[in-house]
Amino acid sequence: KNALTTLRKSLKSSKATTSFVLKMNFKVGAEKMADAIAESVDPRTSDKGAVDSLKKLIIDGVAAKGAATPGTILQFDCLSDKSVRVSVDGKAVGSASGLSEAFCEVFLDDNGVSPAFRESVVENCCGVATSSTSSSSSATHSSSSSSHNPIHIIGSLFYHKLKLPKLPYKYNALQPIISEKTLRAHHLKHNAKYIETVNHIVGEGGASLKHLSMEQIVKSKTLKESNPVLYNNAAQCWNHLFFWRCMSGSGGGGEPKGLLAKTIRRDFGSFDNLRKEMESSSIRAFGSGWTWLGYDKKQNKLVVSTMTGAGNPLIEGIIPILVIDMWEHAYYLDYQDNRKEYINGFFDRLVNWKYAQQNLKHAMGKGIVPETIHHVSHHGLPLVAALYSANMAKKTAVHMLFQQS
Repeated sequence: KNALTTLRKSLKSSKATTSFVLKMNFKVGAEKMADAIAESVDPRTSDKGAVDSLKKLIIDGVAAKGAATPGTILQFDCLSDKSVRVSVDGKAVGSASGLSEAFCEVFLDDNGVSPAFRESVVENCCGVATSSTSSSSSATHSSSSSSHNPIHIIGSLFYHKLKLPKLPYKYNALQPIISEKTLRAHHLKHNAKYIETVNHIVGEGGASLKHLSMEQIVKSKTLKESNPVLYNNAAQCWNHLFFWRCMSGSGGGGEPKGLLAKTIRRDFGSFDNLRKEMESSSIRAFGSGWTWLGYDKKQNKLVVSTMTGAGNPLIEGIIPILVIDMWEHAYYLDYQDNRKEYINGFFDRLVNWKYAQQNLKHAMGKGIVPETIHHVSHHGLPLVAALYSANMAKKTAVHMLFQQS
C-alpha cells in the first residue's frame, strides 16, 4: 500500500515524464503480454489505433526474443510529446502516440483495469525507486531530460500474493473423522494466519526475501536459523497445502495399490508394518508436528519421520509422499488427547493413496508431477511453486496469469 501511494503521488506530479520498468519472472507469450497491457490502457483513450499500435510494439519487441522469459525487462517511457516509447531489454521498439496519460492512468484508477495487470502490478507492486536510485532507465535512455522521473516497479509484472488455498473438498466432506467445525477452524483460522504472516514478512523484507521460492525457504537450514519466523510460517503454508491433498472427501482410506503398495512391501515388509510405524511415531511425538512418509533418493527407499513444529523433510533432502498433521488444532476439537483414534480414522477413511502414489512416481522419476503441491508467488518469483509436468505448467501458467479468477 505504501508503494502504491508513493507511485500514485509521483505520477500525479509528473505524468508526462515517467518510465515504467517491468521485470518479468515468468515465460509469457508475446500476444498474451500485449493483451494484458492493452486491455488496461484501452478504456482510458478514444484513440483505438494508438492502442493497437502499442499492442503491436509489445508483440514485435517480445516476439523478437520468442517470449517474455524470466529476466526480460519491458520499459515504457511516457514522454513529454504524450507518446509512449516501448523498449525490450534496452532496445527501443518504437512509440505509440498520444497514450502517455492513458498509460499512467492505469496506475491511478482501479476501475476497468485488466485483472491480470491490476493484480500483478498495481495492487502488488513492491517498490518504487526515484531517479537517484534507478539506473537501468537512465542507462538505457541517457538522452532523457534531467526532469525525467523513472519509476521502477521492482519485481515482476506477474506477482501474486500468497492466498489461502481452496480445499479440494467441502468442509463437511471429511465427517465423521474430521468435523466441519474442526476443518473450518483449521483452514480459515490457522492456515490463513500462516499465509498472512508470510505475506507481511516478505512484503517488509526487501529484495533479499522477495527472490526466494517457497521450496528454497523450506529447504534452507541457514534461513531456518537466521529467520525462524519466516521459515516456520512458510513451512506451515507448504505443509498445509500438501496435507489437504493427502485426504480425500470420497473413496479415501484402505490400502494403497500399484507402485506405492509394491514399494511399501519392499521397504517395510507390509502395509500393516508401515501403518504401525506411522501410528507409533505420531503418538510418541512430543508436542505439535507432522508425521511424514517420504522418499529418500540417496537410499532409494521410503522412510517415516515425525518432525516437530513446522518440520518438513525437504530440508533433509527427502521428498514428501504423505503426511499426517499432528498439531492439536487438526484434531483436538474432535478427539481431545486421543491421537490414536484420529490417526486410525485418517488411515481407515481419509488417506488419499492416489495422491501419494503420484508423489512417489514423481520422486522416483516415473510419472508427471501431481497438480498443485505448492502454488503461490511473491513478487513474480514462486513462493509456493506449482508442480506440474512441463507441458501442463505452460498451459496452467497462462490460464492463471491472464484469466480472472
